[in-house]
Amino acid sequence: IILLARLIKEVFLMKKLLILFLLASVMLSMCSGCTVEKTVESAQAVTVLKVIKPNYISDFTQNIAEFNEANPDIQVKFIDAPPSTEKRHQLYVSALSGKDSSIDIYWINDEWTKEFVEQKYIKALDGEILLDNSRYIIDAQERFSVNDSFYAMPVGMDTDVIFYRSDKIHNVPETWDGIINLCRNSDFGLPIKLGLTTSDIQDMMYNIIEIKEAMGISYAETLNLYKEFIEEYKDIENYTDTIAAFKIGSAAMLMGNSSLWKKLNGDTSAVKGNIMVASLPNKNQFVRSYALAINSNSKNQEAAIRFLDFMNGKEQQRRLSRDTSLIPIIRELYDDEMILDANPHVKGIKQSVQNSSSFATVSINGENLKKLEEALIKFFNNEETSMNTGKIFEDLMQ
Repeated sequence: IILLARLIKEVFLMKKLLILFLLASVMLSMCSGCTVEKTVESAQAVTVLKVIKPNYISDFTQNIAEFNEANPDIQVKFIDAPPSTEKRHQLYVSALSGKDSSIDIYWINDEWTKEFVEQKYIKALDGEILLDNSRYIIDAQERFSVNDSFYAMPVGMDTDVIFYRSDKIHNVPETWDGIINLCRNSDFGLPIKLGLTTSDIQDMMYNIIEIKEAMGISYAETLNLYKEFIEEYKDIENYTDTIAAFKIGSAAMLMGNSSLWKKLNGDTSAVKGNIMVASLPNKNQFVRSYALAINSNSKNQEAAIRFLDFMNGKEQQRRLSRDTSLIPIIRELYDDEMILDANPHVKGIKQSVQNSSSFATVSINGENLKKLEEALIKFFNNEETSMNTGKIFEDLMQ
């Protein structure tokens, strides 16, 4: 009987220990589940905000670091788009027309605003971000609003200028006739347009329009001049990189976007410290304005608004101009010492910026763009005369 009692007691203790072990296992499992769940929730709490921009615009990392510190629940990720105006527009339209939501914020050109609003691609910013048109050096409301509603937050501008070697050229003439004479009677060439390829065809058209109007000559004459000062045009697809040519010191002048300053005057440039900038002698200078717009189909619109509101600050735009060599769009930044130290040419082109025109004032799109592109390619490949190509320009630009 005593032995039986002991046996029953031991069995009872074993069952009790087994129950405790099972309970501990269940609790541990539940706790582990909570840890996984909390980890997942924590990961989901960080919103990844995707911003698409031209690949020649740097990631403005200092701005992003400060934004992330103030907004730890948002991570900004940049997506690089092609540098070509035409190819970037095609990429944007393809994504936005398909109601793609993977990109939250688009870096857009001012000439696209009306089209993107009419197609309901981008979100109105009224009531979300304070945009004061009086602070800008150009009429940003005209360029980025439709029916008095802002649809994009301005961040900067770009325009063509003439970069020249200050160790070879003391002064750049203030007329196209003077520039042409200088080029024809010197030992150096003038790459009139940087990186001329079929993908750059749209910007090339604007150059031709500007030069024609400034000189008061025909399209045919302008085309011949343009062709004369391009280093290589026989095979337009394999055109020599004129930016690289200037950077290594094999050219004395270069017509290109003002934002190239940082690249041309950087530590890897053979001509660093010997570069000056002159405004183009154009009567009607085109200046392209850039802005950030929120995708109407974005699933992260609240986070996107917070980012745009942050980038709307003067200090953020100040850093953006310094780090990217973009022309400031905020008027008071033209006298900012930090910007002028990094981009000394900015102050010199202030006047031409104030009197500039938007690319939107010239309608080159659809079938007209295709016809002009085909005509120019044939002309630069010596398959068509300047007279016939100029006639196409005249007919389509009316």
